[in-house]
Amino acid sequence: MVRLNGLFSSFDNFDQINIESLASWLKPAPPLVILENYVANKILYPQTLPATQDEMRIDLAILREVIKMSKNKSPFLNISLRKILIPSSFLRFLPNLINLTWVFVDSLLMSRKRQDWFEDLWTVILTDDRDEVAGSILLPQFKDKNEVMELEVMDKNYKIRAGSLVVIPCQKDRCEISYKLPKGKILGKGENAVEVYGGKLGLMIDGRNQ
Repeated sequence: MVRLNGLFSSFDNFDQINIESLASWLKPAPPLVILENYVANKILYPQTLPATQDEMRIDLAILREVIKMSKNKSPFLNISLRKILIPSSFLRFLPNLINLTWVFVDSLLMSRKRQDWFEDLWTVILTDDRDEVAGSILLPQFKDKNEVMELEVMDKNYKIRAGSLVVIPCQKDRCEISYKLPKGKILGKGENAVEVYGGKLGLMIDGRNQ
């Protein structure tokens, strides 16, 4: 098994990537032969950084795919504590924390069947010698594609539409939020006020799954 020394050094399944599955993360997707050659070069030269926006998109797609492939026994998901664990070292290669978190949400939560309503709320942890809470992920359970959630975060009002992915800044350690859904629920309720963790990410609301 190939062992890498760059962004993908945490994975032992990098050389098992299905190129067609990789292409599904890219819109528009380049020809499969280009993706196949790109992955082969990444295996040979793992420390190579993306030089263009297109290469960055492919790196993000590769990361989505390898995380998804390992999600059944993922070291990045603490189910009992509802935490997503993102190695801080990944930010050296992919410095945009929002995009990096989006990768983990797509790979670990997007198609995950909820075991209970507690899984509507996850905490994002940047792991290192000293872990850091970066923010929270909220997964509204909309009932239809036209539903709109009213959300208040630290006295600011937002409208979150079903099917959208929104990031709201909140640098505080604890962020006060309140929400109201006409038909759907979060944490088992259609309307509630709670505190969630904030940080450099803030609050990511993923309304794509209904």
